[in-house]
Amino acid sequence: MELEALQQVYAEVRALGAQIVVLTPEFDRYTRAMHKKLNLTYDILTDLHLKVAEQFRLVFTLPDYLRELYISFGVTLDRFNDEPEFRLPMPARYVIDKEGTIRAADVNADYTIRTDPAETVAKLRELAR
Repeated sequence: MELEALQQVYAEVRALGAQIVVLTPEFDRYTRAMHKKLNLTYDILTDLHLKVAEQFRLVFTLPDYLRELYISFGVTLDRFNDEPEFRLPMPARYVIDKEGTIRAADVNADYTIRTDPAETVAKLRELAR
């Protein structure tokens, strides 16, 4: 799981002077439970109504056939993240320096493809030189 993989590199990320912050459209009540269950030591913040994801142009709307599939499984995005239009963010990982400049970015429309956290740590090491 992505959150657990990030937790595994957290100490090294901190040692490099960086932080991990996760943004999700899910309500706090869901992320707090996950945070506690996985004993995470980094922050999970709620991007309510995908405002931040919109600024990064990461938002997409599920097509009708996927909307119907989600509903058939009992997954309604309005319940979890107040998105009755079935909008979601594309998974993305950014390395942002202290001046706010994006130094590395990884975005993939396929949510099953994620950057290995070790690659992010390698990028942090490279930037620390």
